[in-house]
Amino acid sequence: MFARGFNRRKAKAPNVSPGLPGEFRAVIFDLDGTLYDSKNIAPRLILARPSDALLMGAERRVRKVFAGRVFDSAESYYQVFFLEFSKLARCSASFARQWYFETYMPLMIRVLKEHYRPRPGAAELFAALDSGENSRGKKIPFAVYSDYPMTGERLKALGLEADSRNIYGPENLAAQKPAAAPFLRIAGGLGCAPADTLVAGDRDDADGAGARAAGMLYININADSWDWLLSSMGIRLS
Repeated sequence: MFARGFNRRKAKAPNVSPGLPGEFRAVIFDLDGTLYDSKNIAPRLILARPSDALLMGAERRVRKVFAGRVFDSAESYYQVFFLEFSKLARCSASFARQWYFETYMPLMIRVLKEHYRPRPGAAELFAALDSGENSRGKKIPFAVYSDYPMTGERLKALGLEADSRNIYGPENLAAQKPAAAPFLRIAGGLGCAPADTLVAGDRDDADGAGARAAGMLYININADSWDWLLSSMGIRLS
């Protein structure tokens, strides 16, 4: 349930780009660490499947190598991704791909469902943006973007939903943060100019750097800035 007003405790003004609060007309939400607190997810994944700890470590290392890269298609992205993965994990690229999509990502979805919940007010914020029942009095289009695949499935594991047309990951962007290209494509899909788009993320080196490269506004999400964002939209939790 949401209402006009302030959150349950006074929200501190967050570290945000110049121009906030005020003039954003669309929002791009990062998923992991932003719409939920992802603390301890890596050790929880390992505890859930300790036999795959080395593969999980290789996956994290190749993801760092991929930072900021853009490809012409999802297949090109994944061909190079799993080639690099196979070198680090000392396995075949076909095995790496099968493990990633058939074991690792379903495991992540299960861990999310069992151990994590959305940030308080996330569902109310989505509803307020979508319905126009917010402090702006108008609908504000939004998208959810993750560097990991199965963004929609992982949202559902947290109990959140968004328009499937506005859910993004490597499958439809073929890129990784902090590249500007995916942010610009998402803003275009939302029908909003980059300068009028707010990116909400938890990592300044990925979400923030990508937002700035695309000429967008950025808010770094933590407990205080999340409360401020809810308050700026006129949401008070009961």
